[in-house]
Amino acid sequence: MKKESLILLLAVFVFSSCRIGKQLPYFQDLNVDAARVQEVRVAAENPLKLQADDQVQVVISSVSPEAAQLFNLMGTAVVSGQNSPMMQSLYIVSPSGSITIPGIGDIKVAGLTTDQAKATIREAVVPYLKDAVVSTTLVNFRVTIMGEVNRPSTLQIVGEKINVLEALGMAGDLTVFAKRSNIKVIRKAGDKVEVAHLDLNNSEVMRSPYYNLRQNDVVYVEPIKRKGLQTEGLNVLIPIITSFISLGIVALTRIK
Repeated sequence: MKKESLILLLAVFVFSSCRIGKQLPYFQDLNVDAARVQEVRVAAENPLKLQADDQVQVVISSVSPEAAQLFNLMGTAVVSGQNSPMMQSLYIVSPSGSITIPGIGDIKVAGLTTDQAKATIREAVVPYLKDAVVSTTLVNFRVTIMGEVNRPSTLQIVGEKINVLEALGMAGDLTVFAKRSNIKVIRKAGDKVEVAHLDLNNSEVMRSPYYNLRQNDVVYVEPIKRKGLQTEGLNVLIPIITSFISLGIVALTRIK
């Protein structure tokens, strides 16, 4: 009998947990008709632009490694390619928005995309190295996820694109106590800090310019306020309370 009681208790708990999950959907404004594909307009994916303190890897290659070395930092690693060795150099964008290329001098890259920075650097190098091939990569694309998520962390992003949903997924998703209607995105813009509020209950959030994240963004997920037990809080707490009541009733029944 004890074994049967334990199995029954576990079944009730699992069923209750499923109910909790159903209370916490994203984009509640969308039609749940599974047979119909819905289109949602999303914000334009504007390429990231370099800014002060960014770490940028600049790779300059040539059929003449000795000539290419003149335009790279001293002591950088040599990576053998098929016909053109490459010198890998890591630069930090200065407060004035520039990087200093040996043999060339300061080149302003702040406000440029990595592709634009590549073209600008190549234009400066070509008069001295006609066959120069330049590539640029943003190395320190990081976003920080804090608050009511399962794995708060600073994420190192591969590539140059990530949106808030993808970032939250990498952080283990929101907890049941997260306030989905008020996700804060904190972004530094020059000498100012912008704080945007995103509502994940509404698909219109995808049109926000803060839906797609930028380097050094901080996403803060605040907890549901206990005071007043707002509607969002009740949606979470009622299934939990119901689960405990169900478990209690089953336990008392088995004891008798």
